[in-house]
Amino acid sequence: MRLALILSLAVLVGLSGCATKKYQWNDYERKLYEAYKDPSQVEALKIRLEETTSALEASDQKVPPGLYAELGTLYLEEGSVDKAKIYYAKERDAWPESKTLMDSLINNLNSREKKLGQDKK
Repeated sequence: MRLALILSLAVLVGLSGCATKKYQWNDYERKLYEAYKDPSQVEALKIRLEETTSALEASDQKVPPGLYAELGTLYLEEGSVDKAKIYYAKERDAWPESKTLMDSLINNLNSREKKLGQDKK
């Protein structure tokens, strides 16, 4: 009886270490580090994030939290406000807990565009 209990516990512990990955991050962490270390790598990060998010969407897998927002920020930094808003909206829709922050970013960008439009008149 005791041997069966010990064996059962050993199997349970062994199987608990076989958890599957919840999200497919690919090489995001490494590419992000490279881009922070060497700003000339930002374009490579953006391309890799686009590839990753497109592949995950095509295979009906959930995009990990923050990837859409990171991609939106990269577009914003290069001046592509409309693309930034698209990716912020995707982040908000995929991750409801980010709704407040993403809506705030989108509203801020809309306000800034509106103000710039009025200043040009």
